[in-house]
Amino acid sequence: MHRENLIPPKVVPKRTLLDSDVASLRKKFQFLEGFSDSFISSTPLADLMKMESTSLKIRELDRAKDAEDKLASNKSALADSYTCLEAGKDNRWDSLHTGRFLGGAGCSSKKVWLAARKFIGLSGIPPISSYDMGSVGLAGFVSAKGWVEVHNPASCKISIKQFNINSCSARQSKDSKGDDSEFIQELGEFKLALRALRTAVHFVHPWNHSVLALEGFFLQNNFCLSDLASIDKKAMVLTRFSDYILGQNAERWRDSEPFLSTGDLKSTWAAFWGAQPQAALSQKKKEKPKLSGSQEARRALLICFAFNVGQCSKPANNCVTSRGVKLRHICDHVADPNKPAEVCGKDHPRKDHK
Repeated sequence: MHRENLIPPKVVPKRTLLDSDVASLRKKFQFLEGFSDSFISSTPLADLMKMESTSLKIRELDRAKDAEDKLASNKSALADSYTCLEAGKDNRWDSLHTGRFLGGAGCSSKKVWLAARKFIGLSGIPPISSYDMGSVGLAGFVSAKGWVEVHNPASCKISIKQFNINSCSARQSKDSKGDDSEFIQELGEFKLALRALRTAVHFVHPWNHSVLALEGFFLQNNFCLSDLASIDKKAMVLTRFSDYILGQNAERWRDSEPFLSTGDLKSTWAAFWGAQPQAALSQKKKEKPKLSGSQEARRALLICFAFNVGQCSKPANNCVTSRGVKLRHICDHVADPNKPAEVCGKDHPRKDHK
């Protein structure tokens, strides 16, 4: 027997895909570019799908890493990358300078606030009212006085009421100077006024994030409803607090100090709310009245109070509360004050107790 006949023949993998199928798969799945036609045609389609899923996961991880690296490198490059602007004209209307379209400042908002204070000065910029509030659904929300005051970061006359559509639509007397003597009544109305104020400030001073900080505080604390739960006119309290913060930030602008951040407002609210007369009333409503010994016993044993004072007209087998809780017609007299849970328990009312 010849030697070459002892060598087993080379096993050629069985092809399960046609050449045209392999070409179609290569067009559809980019990860197959590194594999041979033989490998692709001999690999079950289910395995190829698993490979595609794994490839997608790897690409997603790479994208996330690329995004983080890109953000970090771009931040590092800010210190040495300057944008040179050519001198030009800007009239805030039909001739806008390219400087208006620079990217937003990536540093601290308080740093931008203080830089604006040096550049703009104390009294802000000349007020106008032609901003396109209608494009964001807030046309008619800002009064004329509101537009005047919002242009001046040092204004102590600005009020959130000037951004309430109900106040703006109401007819104002000449001596009211555009102010509404009433506070905002409804919480929904207050939220809309706050949004209108924040939007107006953004149109006038895009760098001013002081109202964003105020809105952030309200959103994080659910508009302080835990403190105002027992108060009927919640929006009135929130209006007073908002006006107080606007006044505080105006003083900080005049003194070249940073605005109150969302974190600062937490302690500010605690001090403000603690000084309000409603706070004490709210706390009293939250406190549960202390029950006497007989009341505690009556509640524990579900005893009918009206029966014990002779005022229950319901039959003993059908005495229930408005919520359907069955009450017992037994005497709730406590003989020993030191043992309030031990009641008489007989079928006569307390008033007949002997």
